[in-house]
Amino acid sequence: MERRTIAVPAALVKLALPFALLVVFLGGWYFGLPERPGGGAPGDDSVWTCSMHPQVRQPQPGLCPICEMDLIPLQPGGGTGLREVEVTPEAAALMDLRVSPVRRGEAAVELHLFGKIAYDEREVTTTTARMGGRLDRFYIDHTGTRVRKGDHIAEIYSPELFVAQGDLIEAARGLAQARRAGTAAAVATQGRLLRSARERLRLLQLSDAQIDAIAEQGAPSDHVTLFAPQDGVVTERRVVEGAYVKTGDPLFSVAGLDSVWLNLEAYESDLPWLRFAQDVAFRVEAVPGEVFHGRIAYIDPELDEARRVARVRVNVDNGKGLLKPGMFARAKVGARLAGDGAIIDPDLAGKWVSPMHPEVISDGPGECPVCGMDLVPAAELGFVAGPAGRGGDSLLVPAAAVLQTGERAVVYVRLEGAPAPVFEGREVVLGARLGGEFVVLSGLAEGELVVTRGAFKLDSELQLKARPSMMNRDAGLRERPAAEAEAALFGQWGAVPRGLWRLREAAMAGEAEAVRAELATLGAALDRVETAAFHPLTLDLWAEFSMRLKNALAVARRDLDEGDLPATYRVLRHAIEEAGRHLGLPYQPAESPSDLGGGELAALRETLDAYLRFAAALAADDEGAAKLALPPLAERLGEVAGGRLASAGDLAAMRDALRPVSGSLTARVRQGGADRVGVLYRVHCPMVKGYEGGDWLSARPVVENPYFGAEMFDCGTVVENLSFEVKR
Repeated sequence: MERRTIAVPAALVKLALPFALLVVFLGGWYFGLPERPGGGAPGDDSVWTCSMHPQVRQPQPGLCPICEMDLIPLQPGGGTGLREVEVTPEAAALMDLRVSPVRRGEAAVELHLFGKIAYDEREVTTTTARMGGRLDRFYIDHTGTRVRKGDHIAEIYSPELFVAQGDLIEAARGLAQARRAGTAAAVATQGRLLRSARERLRLLQLSDAQIDAIAEQGAPSDHVTLFAPQDGVVTERRVVEGAYVKTGDPLFSVAGLDSVWLNLEAYESDLPWLRFAQDVAFRVEAVPGEVFHGRIAYIDPELDEARRVARVRVNVDNGKGLLKPGMFARAKVGARLAGDGAIIDPDLAGKWVSPMHPEVISDGPGECPVCGMDLVPAAELGFVAGPAGRGGDSLLVPAAAVLQTGERAVVYVRLEGAPAPVFEGREVVLGARLGGEFVVLSGLAEGELVVTRGAFKLDSELQLKARPSMMNRDAGLRERPAAEAEAALFGQWGAVPRGLWRLREAAMAGEAEAVRAELATLGAALDRVETAAFHPLTLDLWAEFSMRLKNALAVARRDLDEGDLPATYRVLRHAIEEAGRHLGLPYQPAESPSDLGGGELAALRETLDAYLRFAAALAADDEGAAKLALPPLAERLGEVAGGRLASAGDLAAMRDALRPVSGSLTARVRQGGADRVGVLYRVHCPMVKGYEGGDWLSARPVVENPYFGAEMFDCGTVVENLSFEVKR
């Protein structure tokens, strides 16, 4: 084959060379992938799926193994969110999509419940036979008879009682004779016999007056009178006149009516609005125009499986005697929720309540006068004065916007700024429902537009594309090894497994406030993750799993408020492991050492502050500022570590001395100051000291290279989160 040589003018070559370099640079920028800790780039995530069976995903084209249709390409990520759906304005109109704003307002509801008045079981007394015998006289003609304490109720003939009375009379006579004889020993002996005989009759339920009368009479009686133990109504007659009874047989029951119970029935949707000690107003038809009040004393922990209701018991004062057991009542319970789910009740805020008798309310601590139990703060029962102290008004979303499946709820949000309508699916954590709205605990922000009509159509689109949706939250996702972890994310993640370890320790120790502090620290660590340098695929994945992590934090806080400390750890443990597996990040709890004492820790913080000022001056190429920051740092480092640094005379020497100082401070933070010295990251540049590489410390997850300054200001990678401030 004949070869032809084409001569290219030198001027053209000079023009083409910069253009070629530009193409290479832009190609690398467009196609290049970020550096990974393991040295590799993320694999090809192209997926082929079936439009009819989105659960089918294959790495290459072909036919669907179910319906044999041609597979279609699917490329999750790539700058469009995993849960984003873009539609044209025409398609949006055909789908009849409607949106409504998420609003912040007062979460209030008025519950209407139905119930019935019943006897207060605490006021019911049953009298039993203290001796065997025959019931010769029963003064109670029928149940419902009103009695007063001390009224005659019944007379019992009892041979056992006859013998006991004889013993008492003989003991009384013996004591009198011993006193006449004047023998001290005989008096003491007869006195013991008399006390024993009196105690025996007392145990047979005779009063002191009855016992005194028996002792004074000359002969025993074979009958004893029983008296009413309290004021009230006879609710039950267990025996009839003339019946023989044995010791311990119940005879009759008397119920007091100074207080009664109101038994209500509440549906599942009503329960989030009900609390122990909450005020309940109600009416009865027998007393028109009168509004009665009581406080909730019991909420059944189990629902009636057939009727799907829970019993709610209200303690009611009935000093006027207007309420009668068996009356029907219509109750009204008004409730307002603060932003964190607490009930707003100014009347109970700051008060102390009996844990057994909610009608007992005090201005300060003490004991319940009824049961003797210690009073508890009303705040522990979920009551606050107003929204200002507990999270403000609640975030409310229209119920029509929520797609629920099992424990998960999904809402579609209209994204702003896009030329065409773009909607994003969000998993949210819901609180109580009030009418046509839900309280939102996590996942949405005030003012966002949510789809209230057509949301399921958008979700179906994601299902067809095999992306995370309401039906399958893990569609299109895969677990990634550590070699594929995004370096920019890996370097900011360290605070999460350390926080998980502290959370576990606090939950196992039962330290609720420590658990609350760790949840706040984990939330702050997630919020501070800088995403500007993320690869688009990692950005999509982080948006998905940071959403799940923040939702898990909301659920954990709710579990903490309910007193379930182990659940707070379990829910975070599962969410962090899920995120770690899909992002290639460590997810096992990592122990956070705290060996430094208070003085040593304060000294380390001061040293780090001086170091950060010095490093910032080097990064800015400001030799004057570096020289001003150098002496305080050298002084705090000591003679050995700070000696070389103190002798540095120019920028080059100071930069050369920075590397060992950075390594020394990194080791000290790891040994005892992790998560105790503020926010601190380790950044690495491979170009330092002839490609040996060098680290420096930064208070932000950004690259501002102190070794090169403006020459290579952005050279480096955030490789480790050394510390994240923990509120202790």
